[in-house]
Amino acid sequence: MNTTAKRILVGLAVILGLLLSAPGLFAQRDPLDQANCALTPDQILGQAYSRTAGAAGEVGEGGLTPDGEDIMVSGLSASAEWIMRTLPYSSTGSERVAILIVDDFSSQGDAETPLSHGWLVHEVLESLHTLLPPAMVENIQLRQVNIAGENGYRSDLIVPQVQAALAELRGLGITRVILNLSFVFIPCRDQALGFDIQQFVAARVDNPERSLVEQLGGDVQYVRSILRDSRVLYIDPSALATTDEEAPRDNPSLRGNQAGQVRPTPSGSRPEHRAQDLRVLQLLGNTRLQNDPLRDVIRQTRGMTIVAIASSGNFKQRVPFYPARWPEVLSVSANEGDNLRFWIQSNNGDVSAPGAWFPFADDVFRAGTSFAAPVVSMLVAMDMTQSQPQCRIRNGRLALGSGNYGNQPVEAAAAQMCR
Repeated sequence: MNTTAKRILVGLAVILGLLLSAPGLFAQRDPLDQANCALTPDQILGQAYSRTAGAAGEVGEGGLTPDGEDIMVSGLSASAEWIMRTLPYSSTGSERVAILIVDDFSSQGDAETPLSHGWLVHEVLESLHTLLPPAMVENIQLRQVNIAGENGYRSDLIVPQVQAALAELRGLGITRVILNLSFVFIPCRDQALGFDIQQFVAARVDNPERSLVEQLGGDVQYVRSILRDSRVLYIDPSALATTDEEAPRDNPSLRGNQAGQVRPTPSGSRPEHRAQDLRVLQLLGNTRLQNDPLRDVIRQTRGMTIVAIASSGNFKQRVPFYPARWPEVLSVSANEGDNLRFWIQSNNGDVSAPGAWFPFADDVFRAGTSFAAPVVSMLVAMDMTQSQPQCRIRNGRLALGSGNYGNQPVEAAAAQMCR
């Protein structure tokens, strides 16, 4: 055996020894340690979090917000008719567009199981879709992609479903697609917090109202109280920013005809920041969420125009939650109906749109950035039916987004950015 061959054999022996000394090297990596998981707002704080009594409720014909304001009298109802009459920023064309509603469609609701979040988002889109000009109805399709699954809403399992839907649309000749993402991502597993998505999903089988806040040991009533407290402008990881320190969030520039409305301010001592009850923010803001297989799908369009529009989140954050925080995604914060006052519980986003208070078929008014995102999705879809959309799209990014999370009303953003 020559010298070169001996050296090769020695080298292979050394490599083999190193491999054998690392017994976990070839162990299969658990997907839960690598993937992100999608949650809808009702899973974060419970089903009752973002709704109030409606026409059938005990508080009056119009319904009241948690602050006690009459929704109808104060102009806070998110009217589909007003939206479609007032907010479209472009004319429509003949190109076909599809809106993929990527959401939880696991339950259509019954006596034991509440209606899942995706059906509520779908209802908002349908209410807008029915008001399209007759010639437009066939040009904008609504398609569902169910994020719920036995393995707990994992992004690596959601992506194949999105890709299959895109392939089907491509086969039909539809190459302009909007992804409506009215959910947030969290790490599927976080050892530091002792969180495992499978345990959370299992706990919700027996208690569908169980929230992520509870799962992490937080006090849901406390969290709801600071979200509804008009003195609290932002909830930061280490402190609460209040009206004593900063200008009110419901900036006059976000108000419409009801500019004189003033949200009631509760009395009492300054609210305290209880970090133990806000551990949920460590999951929602984890930097690991910057990377995800779904983000790769958005960035690799493969001959299609794919625009992602996401709800910013309902937790008084200065920046959106993921996936709305990805630069490729247009993040949407929520205003209150045609009043356009900024909704107190909304995270900041690129643009704002009506998201509170939508009247649903069950006679309940609901609020959330989850319902603001589909408004913008429909407005963008209308523009994308034009051969040359008024609002330019470059590498999947809409000119509507400035990237500064300034909550600019969508019609104002379009007037400024889409010339």
